[in-house]
Amino acid sequence: PSESSRHNLQSARKRSKKSRRSVMVRLTGAALESFKFAVYLAVPISLTVFVAYNPSTLEKVIKNRMYVVYPPEGPRPPTNEELWEKINERKKKGGS
Repeated sequence: PSESSRHNLQSARKRSKKSRRSVMVRLTGAALESFKFAVYLAVPISLTVFVAYNPSTLEKVIKNRMYVVYPPEGPRPPTNEELWEKINERKKKGGS
C-alpha cells in the first residue's frame, strides 16, 4: 500500500475511535442520568414507606415535629338552647 492510502486508513481508524468514544460518552451520560432519576424517585418513596409503615417511627416523627402547641381546653361556649333560655329569662325579668 502506498503512503497516502496508509495515512487515509489510519485517519479513518482514528475517526471511528473518536465516534465510538462519543457514543460511549453519550451512553454513559444517559446511564448516569437514569441512575440519578431512579435515586431521585427511590429515596423519598422508600423513606415514606419506612416511616408510614413503622408506627413507632411515625409516632416519633409526629412528636418531634409538633409545630403548633395548643393551649389547654377552656370552658365550652353555651349551646343554642342555653342561649335561648338566657334570652327568655332576660325578657321575663325586663318585663318586655
